[in-house]
Amino acid sequence: MIRNILGTSRFLILLAVLGTFLASATLQVFGLIRVAAVIADLVRVGDISSAASKALIADTVAIIDIFLIGTVLFVISAGLYQLFVQQDLPLPGWLRIESLDDLKDNLTEVIVVALLVAFLGQAVEWTGDLAILGLGLAVSTVILAVAALTWATRTRAPRPSETTQDSA
Repeated sequence: MIRNILGTSRFLILLAVLGTFLASATLQVFGLIRVAAVIADLVRVGDISSAASKALIADTVAIIDIFLIGTVLFVISAGLYQLFVQQDLPLPGWLRIESLDDLKDNLTEVIVVALLVAFLGQAVEWTGDLAILGLGLAVSTVILAVAALTWATRTRAPRPSETTQDSA
């Protein structure tokens, strides 16, 4: 009985899949609306000054951040679905998820890129104060920690359950 409950309870993951997919779709649509609003504002105002170009770049970087976070949520959704519901889901090779480690690796890479994009947005709007130094140090510290963790987990010795026993 417990086996049946645990076997079918994997479908509870569908709640997380649906939630992350809806959040992803919402962010993607919102990002598209933001693109249209930025373009409409650019055409309406007609300002082509250096300040306006900096503002346009900052808006564009913020929009990229929205799309990246939406993409992270989609990767989570597709990965959880593959892991717990249907392993043979037809997805591109780069999105094939075979373990939670694969999902964590994909997410980590996108999160690092999102951090870099967020820092770029701040750098574009930079006014010369030193506050950006703290943000840069914080972002670089997180990236170095992620790199160290990734290196450590990839170079660790395999667990006994991960090795195959040769029968002699």
